[in-house]
Amino acid sequence: MSELTANSMRGFGTNTAGGFDIAVLTQKANGEALVHKASSLSEIAQKERLFLISNNETPVISPIKHNKAKDKNDRPKRTINRKKIIFDDSFTYKGKNYRVNPAKSGLYVEILESIISQFQIAQSKWGRVFVLRFDLHMDIHRRDNSIITGFIKRAFQKLKRVYSFKDIGYAWAREQERSKKQHYHFVLFLDGDLIRHSSKINQIIKQAWEREGSNCYMPVIPRPFHFADNEEAVQDMLKRISYLAKPRGKGYRDKQVKDFNCSRMKALAKDHKSITVNKEKND
Repeated sequence: MSELTANSMRGFGTNTAGGFDIAVLTQKANGEALVHKASSLSEIAQKERLFLISNNETPVISPIKHNKAKDKNDRPKRTINRKKIIFDDSFTYKGKNYRVNPAKSGLYVEILESIISQFQIAQSKWGRVFVLRFDLHMDIHRRDNSIITGFIKRAFQKLKRVYSFKDIGYAWAREQERSKKQHYHFVLFLDGDLIRHSSKINQIIKQAWEREGSNCYMPVIPRPFHFADNEEAVQDMLKRISYLAKPRGKGYRDKQVKDFNCSRMKALAKDHKSITVNKEKND
């Protein structure tokens, strides 16, 4: 503190309560502090300036309360999903009407369309389609879907080697409801002429999934497969696998992580023989 300031503050009252001592500076004082008894901060003199002096006592500082770090396993907030939802028990896609199961939460139209599209392409390829439903569970939460990418690569390589499949259609949905960890619903579309039963395929899938980690397991599903080779079987199958399109359980993920994905099988082009015949007729 300068000598001038020290001299101007002689006789200044001490604030024994701690904090700051207060003197009032005015224009009439010619720069000198007026001696006042130390008092608490006041808002009475609006045109006066306040001069604050620390009284050398260590102030008592309340500890800052920090929010508890978020547990990595806590359920993530649900992301906004702008997909269209229907609550009907039937759905028409490309002129074909299918029975579906909207339950209480309804069904996402975009997901239904993707699943049915891949099934229709499978029908055009094989006629008799083998449809397998299964679930994939884990004991820990994963922020992304890389575990599914690894599983698909391993399982499909084995299936193609054992059954000589040229194409494999599939769809999966990621869901997380009351649990802190997600699970996956899965459906496969396969050439039904190359398969007799699902037991061997289930074993291949189970082994591929469990190889992703000791915390991965595949629960048993009653009646896991359908041979979709007639209208009634197709309707029963679509009603069952429409479950993958339900909104409930979806959205609990990072924004860039997908709730749903499916294969990219393409419809067969007209065979070369048909094209040649049509050309000859035109000639």
